[in-house]
Amino acid sequence: MYYPSMPSLIDKLKKGHLYTYWVESKRVNGKPRIVEQVYLGRRDRVLEEIKKAYTRGSTPGPTPLRQLQHREFGASAWLWHWAGRLGLVQTIDRHVPPVEAKRRTQLTVGEYLVLAAINRVIDPRSKRAFYEYWYRDSVLARLCPAKEGELTSQRFWDHMNQVQPEHLESIQKDLVARLGELFALGEDTILYDATNYFTFIDTFNERSELAQRGWNKQKRTDLRQLSLALFEDERTGLPLYHQCYAGDRPDVSQFETAWQAMVKTWIGGLRRRPEQLTLVFDKGNGSKVNLARLEDGKVRYVGAIPGHWVPDLLEVSLGDYRKLELPGSRHVKGHRLRQEFWGKPRTLLVVFSPSFYRKQRAVMNRQQAKVEGRLAELAKAIQQWTKDRRGKGYSEESVRRQIGEWTGRDHLRDYFAMELVTDDKGKVIGLTWSWDRGRKRTVQRTYLGKTVLVTDHEDWEDAQIVMAYRKLWKAERLFRISKDGPWWPMCHWTDSKVRVHAFYCYLALLLLAILHRHLEDAGINLSVDRCVDRLKALQETLVIYTNGASERVLSERDPLQDQLFQALGLGPIAEQLGTTTLPSA
Repeated sequence: MYYPSMPSLIDKLKKGHLYTYWVESKRVNGKPRIVEQVYLGRRDRVLEEIKKAYTRGSTPGPTPLRQLQHREFGASAWLWHWAGRLGLVQTIDRHVPPVEAKRRTQLTVGEYLVLAAINRVIDPRSKRAFYEYWYRDSVLARLCPAKEGELTSQRFWDHMNQVQPEHLESIQKDLVARLGELFALGEDTILYDATNYFTFIDTFNERSELAQRGWNKQKRTDLRQLSLALFEDERTGLPLYHQCYAGDRPDVSQFETAWQAMVKTWIGGLRRRPEQLTLVFDKGNGSKVNLARLEDGKVRYVGAIPGHWVPDLLEVSLGDYRKLELPGSRHVKGHRLRQEFWGKPRTLLVVFSPSFYRKQRAVMNRQQAKVEGRLAELAKAIQQWTKDRRGKGYSEESVRRQIGEWTGRDHLRDYFAMELVTDDKGKVIGLTWSWDRGRKRTVQRTYLGKTVLVTDHEDWEDAQIVMAYRKLWKAERLFRISKDGPWWPMCHWTDSKVRVHAFYCYLALLLLAILHRHLEDAGINLSVDRCVDRLKALQETLVIYTNGASERVLSERDPLQDQLFQALGLGPIAEQLGTTTLPSA
């Protein structure tokens, strides 16, 4: 909360000379304290400027002495305001004990983590660069004042060390309850998705069990990685719960642990029953055990499964499909049936999308062209070795393994054929291959453009099932945002700090999701990245008058900034924080 301050001019004696400073005082922990000071110059020079200011014109009175201290206002003030509305600082401090007295600062654990979350939204920095390259030039330097020594890496670590996994669970439960008070959260549908982030944690660092090697979605299999599960409210797009887990743990194995923790938080925070919850998930999380556990826990579900699990359904002719009436979609068809699946009658829906079909076909053709080029290079190399007989040559096993890896994607293997010619030593001396065009067309008609959904919602219409599944793009959007900004840099290498890093990155995503909701409600078609950039350009300028009084003035706004200013309610926020706003340009 912002408290009124008392600005004044004071003199300091240094080496026999008097120097004048403008200072601002506030009550901190019930005691008056100087929280900000600005050097104006030697006392005699300042007095001369004041004298000239009062005798310059025919209307005596305080005139601006100097304009100093330009600070970023728009993004920081709005995010700090919403952190306050969510009660983030108070919620964290309620569950996390303070650090020991000898390491304690005037900032609480909650304030450290909220500052870190806001920094992740605006200008992600390492803790070493936090103060110098961001904090001191942000309005947060006066809204949440701290000395440079209090924002070092060590001070952050001291406070991050206080946060334990059980604290994060309690905080998220309270936060879900607060979100339910502020927003009209959906009654039932929750979106689930998971991703991973590569790290630069050393291979031989034994202090982290979370960072492990695994299949990385950004193709960095040479690095250790972390995984993150995220649950999002389908109606509002707000992330409700996150869980950080080991990078080598398959998503399908983590799924049960994640949703059980989410349901516990959801029920405890919103006071709802588990049977009210419908969980929507992608095909990387479906399994016989997971579906059975969801049904045992009375949680409804809509999920995707790989098509090769039900090949008989994919072979059904498109003539047996019926058109689905979906908003904004044309020519989408579905084939629904109820049959025995994994030992129990379940509802299956195969969805065919022409646009998805064209996209997959283009990917298949591009991948085939890429493999064709690699095969040509390999055949040329084999031919050259056969002629020169230099080196070890190419064994049949290695060639088959290599080509198998190349053709293992996008169903290429289903219509690819090759022949190898070997010598008496088992070395490959000839390679030929072909693509069966007829078989390719069959593969395309059978597999491409189709998504297989499974659900226990027998009462839902086909279109309702498909629309629920298609909302997963919201969770995927949040992950893209996190990888473009909030998550990086991740300069921690112990599990305790990695979990806290994931937590304040989750808070950053929550604040960005709230920002996105405001933009949608105002009808502003603007990405959150672009919005934050324009808000960062709104600067606050400190104007000091000759009588010691001061005024903070917000910079002029261009048309887009003024639109954001109105839509986000920055006028009342600026007024509450004691900042004067000028008319828009």
